[in-house]
Amino acid sequence: MATTATPLQAACLGMQIHAHRGSAEDPENSGSALRSGYAGKWDGVETDMQQLSDGTWVLHHDLRTGRSVLAGAPRPVAQLSSADWRAARMTLHGKPTSEAPPFLSDALAIASLYPGKTLNAEIKEVVGNCTPIQGLVAQMRQGISHGNWFLTSGLLQNLRCARTVDSQGYMGLIVFDGRNAEAAASNRWTKMIARHAKAPVLDRAWMTRLVSELGLPAGIHVDARTMDANPDLLTDAAAARLAVFAYAVQGDAALADAIGRAHARTGKMPSGAVVDGSADAFCRRVAQVTGLH
Repeated sequence: MATTATPLQAACLGMQIHAHRGSAEDPENSGSALRSGYAGKWDGVETDMQQLSDGTWVLHHDLRTGRSVLAGAPRPVAQLSSADWRAARMTLHGKPTSEAPPFLSDALAIASLYPGKTLNAEIKEVVGNCTPIQGLVAQMRQGISHGNWFLTSGLLQNLRCARTVDSQGYMGLIVFDGRNAEAAASNRWTKMIARHAKAPVLDRAWMTRLVSELGLPAGIHVDARTMDANPDLLTDAAAARLAVFAYAVQGDAALADAIGRAHARTGKMPSGAVVDGSADAFCRRVAQVTGLH
């Protein structure tokens, strides 16, 4: 499993730049999006993983089908069989395509061809016990022999399960900012959550607890708004030896601007960023707002 010391391709002021769900020119989390992401100027590709009813891991972001994957009536991914997944088709900009959604094994076959680039793989679901996660680590080790991959999750327990069988690999905890709840789904519940939510507090004491529970190497993956709300985040993370990967629900320009503000406060840059668009365009914007070249 990779650490954040992977060589850089994007040459973005010391940051790794990962393509969010692959290239945006293809269906999200599709095989074609991964291939385009790996072939492009990004340092790696970020993707999402869930299990089907038979325990097989697939790439998919939403907990239900119906938006990016069409598999009959919308239903939870966890209720689909492998046969259902093979028969499903993906969408691009809301329109059906002829492309079938990938199994994790398909993604690993693609990633194995690019030893210089990182597969940034998020476990989306709540896993009841450690056995599936331990099996996932074994599958990724076997499928990507060069070892340039890492796991992330918004659930610490998933990462702790992975740590039981991988004491050396980097793991990233995704910290959800409730103020962005409507980005996941816009309804009266998410609107209420977003309206009443407060930014997560990620101070040095919180980071110390995280390192104690998860071990190193590790990092935190945070939204730009969270970074703004915790002005010492980059300084505290460096002291705790945690990497910081940043993303922005509001888009790449908002992320670049937040990185500029963080750099102005601390003189530091995140370890990496997950972007929706061109790595080059994003890096030019970061250079402009930070005054770095």
